[in-house]
Amino acid sequence: MKSFAKILFLNLLFTTSLMAQEEEFGLASYYSDLFHGKPTASGEAYDKNGFTCAHKTLPFGTTVKVTRLDNNKSVQVKVTDRGPFISGRVVELSKAAANQIGLLADGSARVKVVVVKKEDKPTEAVTETAKPEEKPKPAETEVAPVKKEEPKKEVAAKTKDEPAAKPTTTEKSVAGNKKTAAKETATAKNVKNASESALLKGSDYQPFDLFEIELKRPEKKGYGVQVAVLSSQDALFKKVADLQEDWFSSILVSVQKGPKDEVLYKVILGSFETQKEADSYKSSLKKKKKMDGFVVDLATLDTDK
Repeated sequence: MKSFAKILFLNLLFTTSLMAQEEEFGLASYYSDLFHGKPTASGEAYDKNGFTCAHKTLPFGTTVKVTRLDNNKSVQVKVTDRGPFISGRVVELSKAAANQIGLLADGSARVKVVVVKKEDKPTEAVTETAKPEEKPKPAETEVAPVKKEEPKKEVAAKTKDEPAAKPTTTEKSVAGNKKTAAKETATAKNVKNASESALLKGSDYQPFDLFEIELKRPEKKGYGVQVAVLSSQDALFKKVADLQEDWFSSILVSVQKGPKDEVLYKVILGSFETQKEADSYKSSLKKKKKMDGFVVDLATLDTDK
């Protein structure tokens, strides 16, 4: 009896330890609207209205529960992407999921991530594409008797007039699977390369250094919160590094002409679909970050003045 109780206790302890391994604590952030419709690491297009997330290691298709620690609001999301590759962050939520836990106004918050349903077969999509290869078998058995009845001369004529060999349905499927596997390998390499690049923080910034920069031209729609106007690229780089160190990720820069034809760099945080969301974010910046700013309409930004 004592032996049975001991085994039961060890099983409970083992189960508890497994559950503890599925919990993760850290900061959560959310995708910018600029990524809407763009492909994720899993191949799925990001949908800001869906309930998805990015995680560094969990298999694609895994369902996790993200609970915000300061207000106890939670949401369940599916892992479809890799990231976030910023120290301290454990998950990046879609906009709809972030809205459900009140994250839109704050930008980031401490959360607990718990695995609800783990997907153990991340390559299942490749397996499904291979299944149709079994269908051509009946066709092959029908062709075999026909070939026996054909005279050898006809075979020789065909060899002369037609290409040496045409790919069968099975060969085409195998070739397609190889291309799919090659794409997935390339995606994995891109994710690995992204993780190797260290995000520059303000405390580590130096004016003379090597920087990795990816310029994109977003759609001029929605609203943002302008937090700085700078007159030099060095000051701009330093400001961006400072914002990154303070966990800001969606940073826009509007390059404009000043009153004396000088170049001005306006730093904007966003974007937001509505002015109400931007106003709420501006208030949150003032309250939690002691940062002043004002709301700007991205559609009416004047780049000529």
